[in-house]
Amino acid sequence: MTENSGPLEGKAATQDRILRAAGELFMSQGYEGTTVAEVAQRAGVSRATVFWHFGDKAGLFRETLADLLVSFRQSISRDLSHLPPPKQLEQRVASYQDFVHERREILQGLVRWVIESPALHETLLETLMGLHQRYLGLLSESLEAILPPDQDPRDAAAGIMAALHGNMLLGLFDSSESGAEMRRASTAAILSWLQPK
Repeated sequence: MTENSGPLEGKAATQDRILRAAGELFMSQGYEGTTVAEVAQRAGVSRATVFWHFGDKAGLFRETLADLLVSFRQSISRDLSHLPPPKQLEQRVASYQDFVHERREILQGLVRWVIESPALHETLLETLMGLHQRYLGLLSESLEAILPPDQDPRDAAAGIMAALHGNMLLGLFDSSESGAEMRRASTAAILSWLQPK
């Protein structure tokens, strides 16, 4: 799950094995249904090793969640300043849609964790709202250069995000290709309305 430029060694390799095992188990069994002992067994390490690297089960979950979302963080944080603002906006939206399309199982896990695990609400809320605010800021920056001065780019960015979030949730229930195409077309229509004429 952790993206890197070469093979991991030593402590980093151990942590990566633990995070991969934890991610698989949290996804399949939920937070409450996963034990540190199971994570340790799947990672091929002792329980003490898991505790040494991550402190406790909650700490392991926080790091696993961050690891699961690293590709999204990286994709939305790419420097797009070389592109004109309309293309920046298109790329930012495409990054979101690509992540949703390619990592459906992560999103299903997030929804399940929110519903099943009241103990995780604070961790999930902090992580997801942090990503939400970062993405909102990036969309707003692109929109500021596109919209007329009398329109608030944050309001427009929030509208785009509401459409993206709604489409993401619909995609969890309808994984058909025709449904995915319809949702992408609806987002493209919104973006076309925002383009300079």
